[in-house]
Amino acid sequence: MRLFRQNKQKKKTELDMSKIIPIQTVQYEEDEEGKIVLLKPKFSSNFSKKYIIPRMKYPYYKIHLDDTGTEVWKAINGNKTAIEIGEYLQKKLGEKIDPVYERLGMFLATLKNENFITW
Repeated sequence: MRLFRQNKQKKKTELDMSKIIPIQTVQYEEDEEGKIVLLKPKFSSNFSKKYIIPRMKYPYYKIHLDDTGTEVWKAINGNKTAIEIGEYLQKKLGEKIDPVYERLGMFLATLKNENFITW
């Protein structure tokens, strides 16, 4: 299974999903419904981290994931490949996730482009 994603020069690069092991790079929390909320810092520079963020009431953007995104995020543990995550999702969600590898590939590519995960 292959995952296609576009890099900054708008060229498609091909990645092997059997070798990709996603790793979470941002903090997250669960809301009252059990869904994942990703916490993306509003600033990334050292100056901002030291002087601005401590004075902010809400230093993070909150990205709310749906049921499918929540299951994917919970499956990302730094040990499972993208293929194993797809198999887990197929068992857990059944036909709701079909076509599993296309959807998973697009979602992982989006998370990677937004720096929520790395591999």
